[in-house]
This record gives sequence, C-alpha cells and structure tokens, in this order.
Amino acid sequence: MAVSTLHTLIFTQQFASMIRSNLPLVEVLDNLADETPQRRLRETIATVSDDVKHGHDLGAALAAHPGVFDDVYVNVVRSGLESGRLGGALAQIAHYQKVIHETGRKLKAAIAYPAFVVLAFFGIFNAMVFFILPNFSKMYKNFGKALPAPTQLLLDLGRFWAENWYLIVGVQAVLIGSFIVWIASPDGRAVWDEIKLRIPLLGPLWRMSALARFLRTLAVQVENDVSVLHALRLAADANGNVYIREILYDIADEFERGRSLAASFRRYQVFHGIVLQMIASGEEAGILDELLMSSADYFDSLVQDLLDRITSLVNPVLTIFIGLAVAGMMVACFLPVFQMGSMV
Repeated sequence: MAVSTLHTLIFTQQFASMIRSNLPLVEVLDNLADETPQRRLRETIATVSDDVKHGHDLGAALAAHPGVFDDVYVNVVRSGLESGRLGGALAQIAHYQKVIHETGRKLKAAIAYPAFVVLAFFGIFNAMVFFILPNFSKMYKNFGKALPAPTQLLLDLGRFWAENWYLIVGVQAVLIGSFIVWIASPDGRAVWDEIKLRIPLLGPLWRMSALARFLRTLAVQVENDVSVLHALRLAADANGNVYIREILYDIADEFERGRSLAASFRRYQVFHGIVLQMIASGEEAGILDELLMSSADYFDSLVQDLLDRITSLVNPVLTIFIGLAVAGMMVACFLPVFQMGSMV
C-alpha cells in the first residue's frame, strides 16, 4: 500500500512540532508510530525508530525507505541534523509538502467536473442506445417513407454501437493499455512529456506546474545548506516531467563547469525574464534560497491563474456542448413525429 502525500505531510508536521518541543528523538518516533493511522507509514516509522535506537543516523534510517521518504526529504533532514535545526528543517519540508499537495488537489478538482460531465454524457448515450432507440426503431419500422437524415443517422449509429459495443470497447481498451505501457517506458515517457508541453491550454499549465515544483524543491534544499549542485539534480528529479528533467540535468552540468546558475538557466531558456532576474540577484546578494522560493510562489500564482482561466472557459463550453448533443439526439428521435404533426 502506497503512502499518500497527505499522510506524509501530517506526519512531518507532527514530527516538526514535537522536535521543536525538545522531546527526545526516539520518544517522538515511538509516539508517532503509535498515533499514525496509515499502516505502511506506521510500520515505516517504527522501523526508523528501531534503527535509531540501534545507533543509526536518522538520515540513514529514513533513506532506507525511499518509497516513503525521497532524497530531498532525506537531504534536508541530514542538513537539519548537522546544523542543529532539525525542527526548522522538518517544518520547511512540511510547508513544501503542503504547497505541493494543495497544487495537486486543485489540479484534480479542476479535472473532476469535466470528467464527470463526459462520463454522464456517455451514460446518457448508452441509455439511449440500449433502451430508448430500440423503441423508436420499432415505432418507425412501418413509417411508410424515408426517415429524416438525422433520425436515420442516429438509429444507424445506435444499431452499430449496440451490435458492436464489445469490439469498440475492446479496441479502446487495447489502445489505452498500449498507451499506458508506452508512457511507462523511459523513451515513451520522455516523448509524451515533451508532447504534453505543446498541448494548447494544458501545455503551459503542466510546464509552469513542473517548474514551480522544481524551484520550490531547490529552494528548500538550498535554504538547508544542501550544495546547490546536488540540490539541482535532486530538484530536477522531483519536477515530474522527464523532458524538463533532462534540460535541468544539462543546466546542472553547466553549473558544475563553472557557469553561474542564472546564466545556465538563461542559455536553455527555461524561465521567464523576471525569474532569471530574481535568481541572478539571489546569487549576487547571497539570498538565493529566498528568491528561489519567491520564484516558486510566482509560478504557483501563474498556475492558479491559468487553472482558473481554463476552468472558466472549458466548463461552460463543455456543458453547452454536451447539452446540445443530448438535445440534438432527442430532436432527431422525435423529428418524424414533428413532421407527421405538421402534415395534419
């Protein structure tokens, strides 16, 4: 069973609060293991506590569970231990996780309504095909003259779907399954992640969301004294887009060869001018972590603004389209009746 982001967030918030209260580390871990409701996370915390009791470093104990605590989490904890600011480091991780969780929740909420409307339409369409259209087909069987083109088209379409639905569904299942397998492969994922960024409306949303996640991940690590080069590579892994990750790897290589961070970003044209200015200013003034976090906030605001605009545009258009489609099917069904009525 996978550990959800929300459960990890709640654990980290509690962990930070208890450490800041100067409670012993092992006691904190034991208490959290007893109180955590999610089974896998509870067992993981108990194992980490046992490792710490046997003399293992907390960072090493957490690193033994990469499915629960990623490299960013582990590195920030290690930096907090070395600097004596473990409570503060955990609080920063919790804030980072909260922002990531909230962004993901908003994206899912934005997708939920269009998905519901589309599923409702297919439900209505199938109800018409299997229960309503057969009755109209029987009624018009002895109509005595050619049916109107819209009615005939709808009846033919309904008959074809009713007779071949298993083939249609089977082909769709094969196509969807093949697509899932393809994007699960390294090459397929890289190609798909590049294609996603070029899709109208959604492409810019995915791009800004990935870059905001990258900047926030980088900022949290730099703020906790993780080396910029190491933080760059870990943040690249955390951005969620393979195509952008490869670009960020190249930027990390440029930075390793001595180029400034801002110059490396500028060469690959990853960010807008205002973000490049903030990164350059942060490098010069020694406040890179603060301006990276400000840049992440800027991108998050852009994501939210674009998400609101897409939602306000797509939802009404989709609702109108589905409504017109359902109304069109009903009119097509009753069109011969209307024509007969007008002839009386």
